[in-house]
Amino acid sequence: MTLESFHDLMRLAHGFEAAKIFFVANDLDLFSRVGQGRVADDLAAELGRDGRALTILLNALVAVGLLQKEGDLYRNGPAASRWLVQGEAFRGSIFKHIHHCWGAWNDLGEVIRDGRPARPREEAILGTKEEWTRDFIRGMDDVTRELAPQVARKLDLSRAKVVLDVGGGPGTYASAFLDAHPHLEEVRLFDLPGALAVGRERLAAQGLLERVRLVEGDFCRDELGSGVDFVWISQVFHSQDEPGCRMLIEKAWRALNPGGTLAVHEFLLDEGMTSPLNAALFSVHMLVMTEGGRAYGGAEVAAWMAEQGFEAPEILPAGPETGMVLARKP
Repeated sequence: MTLESFHDLMRLAHGFEAAKIFFVANDLDLFSRVGQGRVADDLAAELGRDGRALTILLNALVAVGLLQKEGDLYRNGPAASRWLVQGEAFRGSIFKHIHHCWGAWNDLGEVIRDGRPARPREEAILGTKEEWTRDFIRGMDDVTRELAPQVARKLDLSRAKVVLDVGGGPGTYASAFLDAHPHLEEVRLFDLPGALAVGRERLAAQGLLERVRLVEGDFCRDELGSGVDFVWISQVFHSQDEPGCRMLIEKAWRALNPGGTLAVHEFLLDEGMTSPLNAALFSVHMLVMTEGGRAYGGAEVAAWMAEQGFEAPEILPAGPETGMVLARKP
């Protein structure tokens, strides 16, 4: 990301404005209500909102490309029509989750001063606020729905019979593993009760509950089980400090059969810890959201695996913005 002009700085500074109008509109389920054409006054009456204020919001949504306008009629733009209207293709939960995190980012200055957030939001998202938990877990499905099948096909699970998905809430990867590797005898989905409640709904809708074993537990406190051939830990390390990551590697070691594989999937930083952009920014997100989390480098994770005794750790691309570190237990 290169910034050269004062205009570049102004554009950067105003970036929050477009994000905020998007979040508020999504929270109102505005895009489901707009559909293929509504006028502002009707929407304001339906939503119980001020007509003048809503009109200003609608016009701004047109300006950023989420809505289109003809005369007094507003309708959804292409992206809103495809992903932000309630239904099977809806992916608005992830944006609700991101909006839940807005307050934490407001405290960034204090976090930089103190080293950790005064009010970590992680507990609310992972259990104490049911709506936040559901938005978070459904949001994880939103962002992995296309990626999971691609990743599952890349992995060699030909010798595996039992797969353990740690912190895999919605079951998106669990179902992808079963689809890509039908020989698997069992996929275990290990997560907190609130997360598994969402996963149970999704897996039941797919007819997969008989093939996925739901295991309630807290990976920070509980062991991960035993008799596993492949352990998949996706987007979990960033919520932990370094000792927490090492603890998960150790628990995965104990859960794995000899010859089994551990795979850690993350937003991986390069050796300089400054790239790619999404991982560097996500590291700040974890700074304001958790007690000790951050984004990690692939080399860091590989070194921890090797220290535990895993053999031949390798770093591989997963998706456009993520990578995997895989290693074998001898």
